[in-house]
Amino acid sequence: MTKTTKIVYGSLLVVIAILLAVGGVFDLTIANNVYQPENLVARILECVGYLPPFLFVGGMFAVLFFRVKAEDEKRKIKQVVFAGCTALTYVVFGYMMAGEILSVLWQKVLVGVGSTILLTPLSLLFFRGRRDEELKRYEIFLIFASIVCVISSLLTINVVKFLWGRARYREMMADGDLLFEAFTPWYHPNGFTLHGHHSFPSGHTSAATNLMTLFALEEVFLIDKGRKKAIYIVVGMWIFIMAYSRLVLGAHFLSDVTGGFAVGFVTYVVARYVYFDKSRAVVTAIMEVNAMTDEEDARAANAETTGETIKDPEIVESDRAEIAQTEILAPETEIPAPEREEQEAEGKVGSAAETQTETEEAPKGEV
Repeated sequence: MTKTTKIVYGSLLVVIAILLAVGGVFDLTIANNVYQPENLVARILECVGYLPPFLFVGGMFAVLFFRVKAEDEKRKIKQVVFAGCTALTYVVFGYMMAGEILSVLWQKVLVGVGSTILLTPLSLLFFRGRRDEELKRYEIFLIFASIVCVISSLLTINVVKFLWGRARYREMMADGDLLFEAFTPWYHPNGFTLHGHHSFPSGHTSAATNLMTLFALEEVFLIDKGRKKAIYIVVGMWIFIMAYSRLVLGAHFLSDVTGGFAVGFVTYVVARYVYFDKSRAVVTAIMEVNAMTDEEDARAANAETTGETIKDPEIVESDRAEIAQTEILAPETEIPAPEREEQEAEGKVGSAAETQTETEEAPKGEV
């Protein structure tokens, strides 16, 4: 971790503390001023807000589908399992997305099925045909991203939500609580609640913050400064827009979205440090894939110098196996009897002529 990175992380923690302090005093005032329950853009963002973590997890299973080795005896079974996990991931996403606007079970299930029909083929097509070295890089990154998403958005956020029991602004409005008697500050947990009152912290904001894992692409891929800057800008804008949309709908208070960001951010920082800096297995895997890249670059440079055509190592090995199999299975061609007799006669004549020549060339004492 560089000095600049430490300064940035420290600054963000200070901002989080300030926003929590502001929210503790002005949560209700801010909500009163920005509340627009019919805002169309905010409603759309509410539906797709959980997409980032599911894309990372679904993408991880899609990569593992293509990483199964051809010589693996259980290849078919493993590929079916990974494809099934990819599909199931998007079914869950679709079900949760539909839950934001629908209440009937079969309708939510139908949306889940539709989501997997659309997203599963797209995930598989994205990785299809990529080199093994590139797939290995994606595998390393997506496992990291999935760990961050599961810990922050799927576990921590939901556990805290149920234990905190904080009423949402729009729940109080719907109940006619115009005096906001059910309102409690973020630092005041109300105990376990199963239905409703899940305002703190914001799951949508945490899910948006999971996009910060894209910053770790530089750990496994070569990314120029221009692209890195673009990633930072897009991710930052998405987190801000998502957080603000939650305030607009009355789904969360300022302290809620700040808490959701804090959970996602801290999980990302700790996981990146442990995964890429402290895990020997990951460090070794990155070194191996870099060696594979260097070897391929050297082969490509040599081919460019000699004018040879470079084939993928797996294709070359496949060609060799196919040729060997053809040689084994190819039937021996029978020579017709007259031609065989002629060849045998020519062979005998040839042998006699060679013997005579050798005799003439040999020293007399040896004859």
